Amino acid sequence: MRFLDTHQIVSVIDPVNGATAANNGDWISLKNWRRCAFVVLGAVGIAGEDLAITLRQAKDVSGTSAKDLVGIARVDVKNAVDIETIGTFTKVTQTESATYTNTDSGESQNLFVVEVDAEQLDVNNGFDCVTVNIADTGTTAKLIAVLGILSEPKGKANVSAITN
Repeated sequence: MRFLDTHQIVSVIDPVNGATAANNGDWISLKNWRRCAFVVLGAVGIAGEDLAITLRQAKDVSGTSAKDLVGIARVDVKNAVDIETIGTFTKVTQTESATYTNTDSGESQNLFVVEVDAEQLDVNNGFDCVTVNIADTGTTAKLIAVLGILSEPKGKANVSAITN
């Protein structure tokens, strides 16, 4: 079995200079998936201009009734001037929140993984879509990008996650 037989990959934030404005991700539907791992990649910037990642949920992929998703209790982190030298992720835990800020991420390369389980969404009120936003990183250029990797399909895996 191949990876894409059981997973789907979505570009959530295409590579962009994170210091030009707030960076709002594209919406992902979890109607056909049980889990989404957001993979955040950031280039070296400067100290104090750190990544602040916020989870959001909505009722459809156009962002209807969007609101924060208080669901970040754990982030897996690789954070260094050269992340290629870091062999394993560091598990960072926090009190569950909609936002995670890494105060050492400005001056480092970053590889963060934030996982969302579909059951964390406000499904009783019709919320089944999720995204991640990254706040403006400051004044110095910092290249960022985010992928969503969906897993645990509720049916066949080769279904879109960008349509309702």
